Parts: sequence; structure tokens; C-alpha cells
Amino acid sequence: MELISHISDELSLNKGIFINMKKSILILSVLFAISAKADHHKQVNIELSDVDKCYSKVVDKYPGHVVSMESEIEDGRLIYEFDVKTKDGREVEVECDARKHTLHDDEVELKKGDKKFAAAAKISESEAEKIALKQYNGKIVDREYAMENGKPVYEFDIYVAKKGHEYEVEVDAVTGEILEVEMELYDIGSED
Repeated sequence: MELISHISDELSLNKGIFINMKKSILILSVLFAISAKADHHKQVNIELSDVDKCYSKVVDKYPGHVVSMESEIEDGRLIYEFDVKTKDGREVEVECDARKHTLHDDEVELKKGDKKFAAAAKISESEAEKIALKQYNGKIVDREYAMENGKPVYEFDIYVAKKGHEYEVEVDAVTGEILEVEMELYDIGSED
């Protein structure tokens, strides 16, 4: 009987050690998986594409959720444009040079009628539309309002049937100057 009691005590002790060891292994596995996921793109031994490199730069600068991405041609350069809903609730549009992987043209997107935009704009939306359509005669399929480097800008996406492409025309809301024109190759996601 004493032997059975001793064996029972040993099994209980070993069972407790075994359960604690299982818990420790489980916790370590979960921690390893979380840290591996955080840096998965750094640990995988593959060459990232240009769009992957740009995506990484964008989300490093603007943590949040990328809601859309466009591939565009601007001044003969391939550009990826990302729309990001940041963790603090802002909507940011940022462009990335597809070859150099450098970020530029950061804009904070605003809703139509935004008070800060309206106070800073010197030309109306209608006037800006006319300026954009004079340069690219087509149909406006989307319009945006943004602050870029503290200045208000209108952006018009214009589909030009003769060319078979959509063009994004950015008009300075103070001077009426066309700041940039980009030919859209494709877009992914929703900008709404």
C-alpha cells in the first residue's frame, strides 16, 4: 500500500510538472508566433516587389489600414498611390516612387464642405473643374478635397474616352494652377 501511495504521489508531481511544461511551451509558442508575424516580411528569404517595398514604407509612416492603391504614371515615372485610414481616424493619401521607394505628396483628405478647406480656398470647385476639364476634356468620375503641405487642393479624376484612361488632375484651390497630372493605370480597393 505504501508503494502505491508513493507511486501515486510521484505521478501527481510529474503530472503537475508536465502540465506546467505544456503551459510554458504554449505561451512561448504564442509569443514566438506574434513576434514572427510582426516582422514576417523581414524574416522571409524572398525579394519583395516594388509595390511591397512601397507598402511597407507607407504603413511604417502611417500606421493604419490601406483602403486603396492606384498605379499611375506621373512625369514618366511609375507611382503607387496609397489611401490610408490611419489609427487616429485621418484619411491620408501618399505617393511612392515605384523604383526609388521614396514617399512624397502626402495629403490629408477632407470631406466636401470642410471648414478649414473652405476658409483657405480662393477659387470655387466649379472654377477648378473648368480648369481641369480645359486641360483634359472628359467626364469627371470622382473628386476629392485635400490639404497638401498646408494648402487646399482639388483633385479630379477625369475619364478621357479618346485616350482610354483616367487622369487625376490636381488643382491648387488658391491659385487655380494645375499642380500635377497623373495617368491611372489601375486601382485596387475602395476610396469611399
